Amino acid sequence: MNRCTDYISHYRLDAEHFDYFSNPDPTDLAYERLFREFIVGLAGKKSRVLDIGSGSGWTSMIPHEQLFHVDLSLRNLASLRSDSSAQALADASYLPFKDESLDLVIASEILEHLNTPETASREIWRVLKPGGKAIVSTPYKERLRYTLCIHCNQVTPLNAHLHSFNKEMLMSMFPSANRSVYLFGSKILANLRVASLFKRIPLQIWRAIDYPLLKLIDKAQHVVLVVEK
Repeated sequence: MNRCTDYISHYRLDAEHFDYFSNPDPTDLAYERLFREFIVGLAGKKSRVLDIGSGSGWTSMIPHEQLFHVDLSLRNLASLRSDSSAQALADASYLPFKDESLDLVIASEILEHLNTPETASREIWRVLKPGGKAIVSTPYKERLRYTLCIHCNQVTPLNAHLHSFNKEMLMSMFPSANRSVYLFGSKILANLRVASLFKRIPLQIWRAIDYPLLKLIDKAQHVVLVVEK
């Protein structure tokens, strides 16, 4: 059976029928809150911020003067309008921004979806100002799985994940940068599925537990790369 290759068209079609950003699971929601707070903390305060693959627009939590949302779905972008934001229907591999025009680029859970993540990483580097920062996250050492697509009846990667990254692979996307890499979300903690605990625990306490577990057992949910130009 043939494999699906037109993932951009598939994403656009799926986005019109499914809401990927409405998660009713209380444990997943609580975990996402901790992960997003971690990225916000790494970001700091920036003037001009680009969010690639904006989805639900959670990056508005980052202190900013202007926030640019880039996504492949008009439906998603239409829900993200605010006084401090602008929207662009665009592909991560062809960003509609001038060279060295942005202070911060967020690409959270994006590269694993792209046919050529190297092209997107070059675009991120191109639009980033000297002294600017990019934060890139992906699932960590993910085991890729496949299913039969309901649209084209072809073998398609589950969740449209085309690549699996470890620390070294993610760092190789930005060979000229100053880089720091972090693991986040011990699968041991995640498998506890204790929503009430995850909802109440501060990020600092979470990391005090999470980081030693990850040092002991190399099983994380996410790898996060901070790139400085």
